[in-house]
Amino acid sequence: MITKNVEILNSIRGQLLVAMPHIDDDRFKQSVILMCQHDNEAAMGLVINKVLPHLDLNALRSKLKLKQAFFDGDLPIYAGGPVESGRGFVLHSADQMLPDSLPLGDDMGMSVQVSMINEIAAGTGPCHHRIMLGYAGWDKGQLEAELREGLWFHMSATQEFIFTTPAEGLWERCFVQSGFNAATLSPYPGSA
Repeated sequence: MITKNVEILNSIRGQLLVAMPHIDDDRFKQSVILMCQHDNEAAMGLVINKVLPHLDLNALRSKLKLKQAFFDGDLPIYAGGPVESGRGFVLHSADQMLPDSLPLGDDMGMSVQVSMINEIAAGTGPCHHRIMLGYAGWDKGQLEAELREGLWFHMSATQEFIFTTPAEGLWERCFVQSGFNAATLSPYPGSA
């Protein structure tokens, strides 16, 4: 999905995209997405707070016929988004980057290499990581239109915030961190 990067003036690449409370689409309700691409051609991100039920590193390793997990075999696998839900991505700290890893700021990267999952299973991977299946994607101009409609807000992303905040409380924590109360927000852009 990631295309040749053509920068746009207000790119939110490397930031968190947070669903507003009035989004009722089950695919994105209360989602927090780390934006991996945002340029003039398309936008792509990984939902980082939706754990896939009944799937952990051991089950994924078994399905992919990878090495036995020595550490964190019960590590959850996340639903990265509704597009290509069988395609794997690893969001990780930048302490270990593969040659094809995509840097996301100074302290994070994204990898699509199965070898990264093997390294995580062996306990030799990056310090922080989330493995996910699928991604969220937008065509040219689609994300900008959704931002204008008030479906999302964006905020800065840090490795510490992403990897130390539990997935089940991450959406609420984004509002607290940004100084908003999700329960009192208007569903109409420009309204209080």
